[in-house]
Amino acid sequence: MRMTISGLPRDFDKYDLQRLFGPYGWVDYAKIFIDPITGNNSGKGMVEMKRDDQAKQAMAALQGKVLATNPLNIKEAKDRPANNR
Repeated sequence: MRMTISGLPRDFDKYDLQRLFGPYGWVDYAKIFIDPITGNNSGKGMVEMKRDDQAKQAMAALQGKVLATNPLNIKEAKDRPANNR
């Protein structure tokens, strides 16, 4: 299951994200989104976990958790529709 996360501290990196979700199960993929204009951490990221039950447990446990000053907002990532050009 892929999840999008907002409200991350600006000094977070992908390893911090892996450590945050790791206690709930194996993290296959973690990414911090970078603002294309400033080149800085945007406070958003994505995590993919192999098992849906572990991902849902992580979402339930971490939703609203305050890191630094912002509460986390975690949602299941939806697949983007194919671009038919």
